[in-house]
Amino acid sequence: MDINLLGGDGEIGGNKVLVTHNNTKILLDFGMCFSRVGTYFCEFLKPRKCTSLKDFFEFDLLPEMSGIYREDYLRHMGKDTQERGADALFLSHAHMDHAGYIHFLRKDIPIYCTKETKVILECMEETGRGSFSEFCTCCEAFAFYKNTRGGLSRVKKKNTDFVKERQYIVMEEGKPVDVGSFEVEMVPVDHSIPGACAFIMYSNNETAVYSGDLRFHGLNGEQSEAFVEKAKEAKPNYFICEGTRIDETKKDSEKSVEKRIKELIQGKNLVFVEHPKRDIDRAKTIYDVAVDNNREFVVDLKLAFLLENLGDMSPLNPKNVKILVPYKNWGLIDKEKELKDLIETECKDLDPAKKDKLPGDLIKQDYMTWERDYIFGDKTLTCEDLKKNPGNYIVSTSFWEISQLVDIKPEGNTCIEHAIWIKSTCEPFSDEMELDEKRKKAWLDHFGIEQKEAHASGHASGPEIREMIQDINPGTVIPIHTEHPHMFYS
Repeated sequence: MDINLLGGDGEIGGNKVLVTHNNTKILLDFGMCFSRVGTYFCEFLKPRKCTSLKDFFEFDLLPEMSGIYREDYLRHMGKDTQERGADALFLSHAHMDHAGYIHFLRKDIPIYCTKETKVILECMEETGRGSFSEFCTCCEAFAFYKNTRGGLSRVKKKNTDFVKERQYIVMEEGKPVDVGSFEVEMVPVDHSIPGACAFIMYSNNETAVYSGDLRFHGLNGEQSEAFVEKAKEAKPNYFICEGTRIDETKKDSEKSVEKRIKELIQGKNLVFVEHPKRDIDRAKTIYDVAVDNNREFVVDLKLAFLLENLGDMSPLNPKNVKILVPYKNWGLIDKEKELKDLIETECKDLDPAKKDKLPGDLIKQDYMTWERDYIFGDKTLTCEDLKKNPGNYIVSTSFWEISQLVDIKPEGNTCIEHAIWIKSTCEPFSDEMELDEKRKKAWLDHFGIEQKEAHASGHASGPEIREMIQDINPGTVIPIHTEHPHMFYS
């Protein structure tokens, strides 16, 4: 068995592993390394789609490996297409540092993952707008079709004849799958996103274990403990082990986050909690705090969409949350009365049934198709609603939604007096994130809102990693997802 780290070697994230046995090649994750991307690119300087893979190869963001990339991209670069160079991708979870570059893979490479991971990626594709956000479908790029005028037009995703579904195979615990000369078993682990898992790969003479990302202190820590026992039983020759926090001794706890948030919100008016949107366990923690303090938990549109699509797989029922609908485009969400008056004046001869429907239709035009089911209903809130009873809510938020503070602030600034912003995310790990933190501080200072912290990592601590390795007792440890691989041998 040959194991080649194509990404994640000496860096946090960007996991891409190629495992080969006889003539079978499988990939483990295919992620983006945020620090490496941030070295060359930023919000307003991004890799160009017009160059296909060229920008990514130039800065070693993607490995130049034959037979794994989309044929439409290769043709646009003037390169020959090759036979498929990987038999499968096994995806540990849906964080972008593990799944972010699926867009570039050939559509005929099957992807094995948990059901939760597939649903999350589907939601991300539906709600995203990026140039490289095709995780579950593949639209022919740099292609033309004959239009109704007899000329040529560029293919877009709405041209469904050119869109193909990627092949996802949902794995179940205790049901290994065969891919060539490998038998691969999925084992659930606890991490800061639903559906995270590890993999055990058996060949006829060797066994390898891949940890993915994991922790032992979350709401499902027993899953990671069960994984260690399963990996130990496999007697692996190789253990590809994540080490994000190999240099840290602090042991976190999701329960301590809950306790800390409860303490911080006492005596406060409106409460904002900044947290990773796909960390549903953290959302559940915040919801529990809200219920215990007679408040309602308010989420944004993307989180509401994700909760609904996860359904029974989510620990947080979407029926139990309020949904904050922001002002977008023309900002018509709370102008229904004004629209009705305008329609009455300008559309006197319009059919009454159409006239009654028109205000809602005009408001919906501010929002993307997937958002429109959430903008009306008894669960919907606007910034105007938050103004009226600010002490009734805990609001899930992020830096990217901070401009809504302008809409929430009434005359006299009384609403956000005694408000608090609780940061429940990791510390900045790039220059761009540091700048965002400075911008956020400027906003909060402007509105007189204090910021406090309450967070637990999605990764195991150094002592926990060493204990895990000792218990599994592999022949060889291969560190990944760490800036300190040398600490695995000290």
